[in-house]
Amino acid sequence: MTPEELANNELDKLRKKGELIFPLDPFKILRDSGVTIVLKDFEDLAGIIISDEDNFSVVGINANNGWQRQRFTAAHEYCHFIKDLDKEKENYKTDYIECLKNTTAKAEKFADAFAGYLLMPTDELRTICEQYKNKKGYIDFESITIIAEYFGVSFYACLNRIAYDLKLIEGDTSPGALRQRMREYGVSAKRKELIENTADSILLSNVVSSMSFLMIGVNKYTGMKFLQNYIYNDNKLEGVVIDRNKLNYILADLNYNGINSKFFNNDSEEIVMTLGNLELQKYVLSTKDDVSLKKCKYLHSLLFKYVPYPEDNGKYRSETALLKNGTIQTVPPYEIDNEIRKLDNELQFFMKEIDKYDIGEYIEQVAYFTYKFVVVHPFRDGNGRISRAILNWLLSKKNIPPIYIDSKSRKEYYAALSKMDLEKNPIPFIMLIEKRIIHTIMEFNEYLFVDEIDEEKLDKEEENNES
Repeated sequence: MTPEELANNELDKLRKKGELIFPLDPFKILRDSGVTIVLKDFEDLAGIIISDEDNFSVVGINANNGWQRQRFTAAHEYCHFIKDLDKEKENYKTDYIECLKNTTAKAEKFADAFAGYLLMPTDELRTICEQYKNKKGYIDFESITIIAEYFGVSFYACLNRIAYDLKLIEGDTSPGALRQRMREYGVSAKRKELIENTADSILLSNVVSSMSFLMIGVNKYTGMKFLQNYIYNDNKLEGVVIDRNKLNYILADLNYNGINSKFFNNDSEEIVMTLGNLELQKYVLSTKDDVSLKKCKYLHSLLFKYVPYPEDNGKYRSETALLKNGTIQTVPPYEIDNEIRKLDNELQFFMKEIDKYDIGEYIEQVAYFTYKFVVVHPFRDGNGRISRAILNWLLSKKNIPPIYIDSKSRKEYYAALSKMDLEKNPIPFIMLIEKRIIHTIMEFNEYLFVDEIDEEKLDKEEENNES
């Protein structure tokens, strides 16, 4: 078979199983084939596939490459798995294949072409391009940015296919000219801008889905970095103003001195609420406890652990409350306990089925339960902070990175909650959560969003094309 025929053969298998959804998840395809995947700090390799005499196969992928390149490498290694590894014990020949960067080996070029056709099938690409043609019948660079995110591939790969396979790029399409046009366009900045400003919920869901293999829990370093940003921005959201340098000093002192920190004896509001919010976030980000809304009293007690007069600590409100800027009447005080129990029963039923939900579907449910908790509004104070803690707790159960609401997304956050109040429309809130997840991944893995113009790679490809 040609690379495209082999890719189409695999796509047909996915179609018959009802799993042909874009962006394709090449990591899932490998795992479903029994292949173990690891990210490694390779120097000269894009990836490697190893298979022993018992047909136990492992794929290693360069951890330093951008996330779309990692997806491409996973699809590339899947080609080797189905085509090049000899799995017949009596005729065993190959036990590993090293995939060097910028190689011109025939098997590697075949696997590259296969990966491109698997992640971005020609028929599907042609169908999508029909939606984005301009008046002259061409595809502009802005549209390529969107199309690339739809397939979860790099801008460069998408541009090449549209320019050379479909002939839909206007102007000079020689390799050197395309490279210069990419530089002038500023691919990386445009991608980030698209994600930040898009009003397309499907596009955002595609981006999050294509990054799902990066959905991992925070480690010690990223956890501290995240907490610094979270506490600072969450305090601002609640009107508790604290200088960022002072906050970092407090967190460093707590980390170094523990319970002997001098800040535990401070009763200023900014210090007290910082300490409480820190306790709250540390719990939801690190606990192995099952998530439960019935534990909201405990979360409340963590948040207000250090207030001088904690008479309301961990207690439901006893008076009527209204949501700010909302139209929904919160439940009467005497119904709070019952409503929390009902909502938690619904949550527990959902959590039992957690593995059946893909990332996008799961985020929709996270948005639902977070908002419903806000509506119950069980406490006199701290409901917003606890709802956001519950949101992160829920995300952690699917290994999705936590989020925080910064000053740029504050208006969008309140507007999204109001949309759910006024119009019963959850989409803006779901999109906000997805944007913030992407933002966190970008903070944790800055290397994943490096400039896509790899000079050495492009120069070599230009040489090959010219020859």
